[in-house]
Amino acid sequence: MQQWRMTHSMLFKGAKRSQDVSDGCVDRNQMRRFKSRHTVCLFLCVLVVLISGRVSLLAESGPPLRTGLWVTQRVPQNAAEMSEFESMVRTNSYLSGVCLHIGWKEIEDKADHLDFSAIDKTVAVLRHAGRKYELGIKPGADTPPFVYQEGAKSFETQVTNPHRANIGEAVVIPVPWDPIYQSHFSHVIQQAGERYSADPLCVSVVLTCANFNSSEMHLPKTPADRAKWEAMGNYETRLLEVYKKYTDEWGKAFPHQAITLHLSQVLDLPSAFFERIIDYGLSKYPERFTIQNCQLTGRAEDTAIISYNLVQKYADHAHHGFQSAAGLSHGNERMGSLEMAVLNVIHAKGEYWELWHGDGVRVETSARIAKAWEEGRRLGYDAYKQKLISEGSYREGPDRYRPKGRRGRRNAGLTPQV
Repeated sequence: MQQWRMTHSMLFKGAKRSQDVSDGCVDRNQMRRFKSRHTVCLFLCVLVVLISGRVSLLAESGPPLRTGLWVTQRVPQNAAEMSEFESMVRTNSYLSGVCLHIGWKEIEDKADHLDFSAIDKTVAVLRHAGRKYELGIKPGADTPPFVYQEGAKSFETQVTNPHRANIGEAVVIPVPWDPIYQSHFSHVIQQAGERYSADPLCVSVVLTCANFNSSEMHLPKTPADRAKWEAMGNYETRLLEVYKKYTDEWGKAFPHQAITLHLSQVLDLPSAFFERIIDYGLSKYPERFTIQNCQLTGRAEDTAIISYNLVQKYADHAHHGFQSAAGLSHGNERMGSLEMAVLNVIHAKGEYWELWHGDGVRVETSARIAKAWEEGRRLGYDAYKQKLISEGSYREGPDRYRPKGRRGRRNAGLTPQV
């Protein structure tokens, strides 16, 4: 605003001086018309300057820190999981990196007693192979009990996702703006940053802060849940401040890494809510702030999904990528076809694509995905779409898929649980 005033003042004074040198022969009506036209010109000039500055700010995103195929990976909890992980890292050359995720309660069961040993062992495997990684620490339902015992306000709900093994289970999450919760979680972020931010292979962190069962932005949203949120007051404003705070918390603790926001619908909040978070992130960390759609499918074109539309809207200004909504190793209606998934990625100019764990473990599946994605990028959106139409592989919308009870448990082992 100060820059606008200075610019306007300088231009106005210049205009006034130009008027002072008039020969005095211009009558009042001519002078009024001149001043009116000049004022409009000045306004348009200032508007162009402001818009140019905004576009310039958004355009300074720099080269992406993540590209290619990535795989979701829970930090191994036993010898069998570690053995599988080591084999995947060693044998699957189609993967550019690994998305590590771990629940907060798995690294801190008592206040200020942090145990990063499981992450350290996993990172050691990646360092030995020279493989990049992303670090995600999940609060939400993975918040340790001591946080509530110290007085943090809790939100009681149930798991309603039919694709999860614990559907119907009673769970507790912290109210995101509770100061006790925030104090403890901020400490975890700070300590993790001191331990891993200097590692050049750690190229991204997940912007977690207000979560439910995953690293996405989801919060409990049944009618009963919404009534409880509404009883707490203006949750939109409070959540916006939470996301601003933790954009900075993660950005400060990890000054060289991408800060990745896993977009998903939050309660009944409008698109403008997410845009304000994204705009804030880009204003503070234009070269690192990243948005991710975690609902990538091949059932149809994903343009009806709010997170996909946001990725498309910011595609030329923010780093962005995708995570599959389900596994591709076994054909299933939840994920749809590989070819349509590729079409959705290239339509939004995706920089990276996170695969479910089962797809990353299977080299042949990763190879098939990499080959299809390369073909799509080579042809471009329009030509690839025409190819699918000509082959009878294109799927017209709208997407009518609906989960059926606990359908999908057949592939439960492939679920990334992020």
